[in-house]
Amino acid sequence: MTFIDKHSSGGPAAWKVLLVDDEPQVHEVSRLILAGLCFEGREVTLLSVNSAAQAREMLDREQGVALALIDVVMETDDAGLSLVRHIREHLNDQDMQIVLRTGQPGVAPESEVVRGYEINGYVLKTEVTAQRLHTIVIAGLRTYRHSQSLRGAMTRSAPPDPAPMQSVLCLELGLLREAEAVFMQVQPEVGLASNRITGVELVPSWKTSKGLLPAARLCEILPAGPVRQRIVQWLLDQACYWGRAWQAGSDEPLTISIPLVGESLDEADTLEAIADAVRGAGMARGSLDLLVSESVLLSGQPAIQSALVTLRAAGVTVTLVDFGGQTIALQRLNQAVPDRLKLHRLFVRGVAADPERIVLARSLIAVAQTLNITAIADGISSDSDAQFFKWEGCEVGQGDALAPACAPADLAEFLRHGRHISH
Repeated sequence: MTFIDKHSSGGPAAWKVLLVDDEPQVHEVSRLILAGLCFEGREVTLLSVNSAAQAREMLDREQGVALALIDVVMETDDAGLSLVRHIREHLNDQDMQIVLRTGQPGVAPESEVVRGYEINGYVLKTEVTAQRLHTIVIAGLRTYRHSQSLRGAMTRSAPPDPAPMQSVLCLELGLLREAEAVFMQVQPEVGLASNRITGVELVPSWKTSKGLLPAARLCEILPAGPVRQRIVQWLLDQACYWGRAWQAGSDEPLTISIPLVGESLDEADTLEAIADAVRGAGMARGSLDLLVSESVLLSGQPAIQSALVTLRAAGVTVTLVDFGGQTIALQRLNQAVPDRLKLHRLFVRGVAADPERIVLARSLIAVAQTLNITAIADGISSDSDAQFFKWEGCEVGQGDALAPACAPADLAEFLRHGRHISH
């Protein structure tokens, strides 16, 4: 079913809101709630489709969709997530506001979705009242209008100059020291042999007119310079602050991992800021860990080895993330050996039920063991997967089946009562 509910009165062009959901009742209720809704003198056009496939067809015909309300589970368990990637990557639409709605949060946990997809909101269907839906739509339209205005201003500028975009990012990211500007979650790391929390990964997303931007996305947008350096410093401050809070009352070490914001490890300002933060906070060796991508660590640049020596001298460890997701260059890996390897989720989630992926996961763990590197299984979602990686000698695991992501303050409260994870 494809349904277009147009409230047209010959006035200004209506706002286009796309609803993608396989439950007919959701469409019926949404049409009733949004009937007659106006924002800034413009009415709302509700475009309703029942599947991600129909949504793709609709978006091929309809231009200027301001807001998409997308169900996660439709024709497949990840249909909604695939549609998000289609919009952002294939259609290259960065302005459309995307809010995911789900009735099955266990299939796509909020912490993982927010971290991995460029969305502007994530809500449970049971939480969406009439007032909440009005709020979601109005907020989405306002942000879309703001994003369009900024894009139009930059398009009209002549000659083309990257400075306007840089100014916009500086303005938006200048809010990053305010609590409301950053959506921060933490993902515990659990020792698979002990069932105890051994480390914590900080997972920040910055709230901008383009939605929630994870650290990896900031790497792509921001060139080297003062703005990116401020973000690095802010992350370091957060790691030191929460590290002290979590460590209070405990003699056991706790590793705090933060994403590397920058294109390389050989940026002098970044290395200096990291070393200064560790010294200033009096952090124990191994307490601060950098999460680095393969493209950075295994770039083959001679300066990378020098950077690793500098970091280790300061007591900082390095974790290679998403290991196995790309072609594995063992020669380069041997030249720039990280302290830890985080296995890509493709080889973790549901692996215990897939013989082919079991073989691949074992091979990746064997590489880590051969190089004397700590292996981390990222995205463990079941007890059977946790048992598999424990038996295979993988030292650390992350995922909702072990310890779900949470707010920093919530983790602090948990750690006050010990680090043991019960299942």
